[in-house]
Amino acid sequence: MVCVRKAYLAGLSIQSIQRSDIMQKLGMRQQVVTAFFIALASSLRLIKHVVVGPIQFVNFPAVFTIIGGRLFGFKSGAFIGVMSFVVSDLLLGYAGIWTVFTSFSMGLVGILSSLIGRVDADSSLLGLGVCSYLLVLTYDVLSSVVLLALLVPIQTAFAWSVVGLFLPSSIALYPVGLVTEIVTVVLVVLIYPQVKRAWKEVKL
Repeated sequence: MVCVRKAYLAGLSIQSIQRSDIMQKLGMRQQVVTAFFIALASSLRLIKHVVVGPIQFVNFPAVFTIIGGRLFGFKSGAFIGVMSFVVSDLLLGYAGIWTVFTSFSMGLVGILSSLIGRVDADSSLLGLGVCSYLLVLTYDVLSSVVLLALLVPIQTAFAWSVVGLFLPSSIALYPVGLVTEIVTVVLVVLIYPQVKRAWKEVKL
């Protein structure tokens, strides 16, 4: 029953993606790749949860949001960022008020990635890595601070976010934020050149 429910939710999510106004404004190739990136990011996040549980060490939505925004523009980047978290939270049964903050924070990352891509389209892999790290860091801090700011003063929210992300704790014996950011950036640096090359070669 759980598998059937998740398949049903995935089907509804795909239909909503295909019918959305943003998708209608994209070209056919961009529509296909944008939908594929959303499905891939959501599926990998689900698989990670099934394999290792809630242990956090990589942000798959961030990987494909950064790549999508850089290659296909701010509309694709924002849509991938928002929908990859919405769809994966629904599939995992985690959807809640936090989904609003995480999804829109990642949507902002997609927009920023597009802007950086326009300014620095031909950067080296090192430049790509640095920019990607700053984007993932922006997401981590922003999503944590905004959510905590509903409960505590903004200064306290920021301090808690920094401690929770970058210092080991009794809950996580490693710096969750730092490890997640490094692994995510490595994936972006490895995958982006391959996707960029394929995007230039494929003719639809």
